[in-house]
Amino acid sequence: MREQRGRVAAVGRRGMVGAGVVAVLMLTTGCMWQQQALARADVVGTWSGGDAGTLRFKNDGTVVATGLAEYDDDGDKVSGCSGTGEWSVYPDDGAAERLSIDVCEGNPWEFGGSEAHPEMRRSVGDPDRGNFQTLARE
Repeated sequence: MREQRGRVAAVGRRGMVGAGVVAVLMLTTGCMWQQQALARADVVGTWSGGDAGTLRFKNDGTVVATGLAEYDDDGDKVSGCSGTGEWSVYPDDGAAERLSIDVCEGNPWEFGGSEAHPEMRRSVGDPDRGNFQTLARE
């Protein structure tokens, strides 16, 4: 009986180690979203996401979208949007968690990633499906 308990405990520890490794891999590969707050000045610059497009935020509150992907209700990319508009963050108290733009329709963006590698994302398609469009700071 003791041998069986010992084996179960050993398997349990291996399982815990395996789960820990998976959690670390998820964090380092970006599978887990870590909410961040950014100052308005930290948003200024270029954010891109490959075929998801590019947003260039300027100090004067304007944003230039280039090939920003637009999605259908299923979360599939259907077109790209380009244009110039305005951007704002909220809450606008020096540590913003979200951003909105008035060019290229879509949900507001939220900030995440890490301090060293900030990202922004927004939900696309059916919110229950958990599809996101993600841009990283260049």
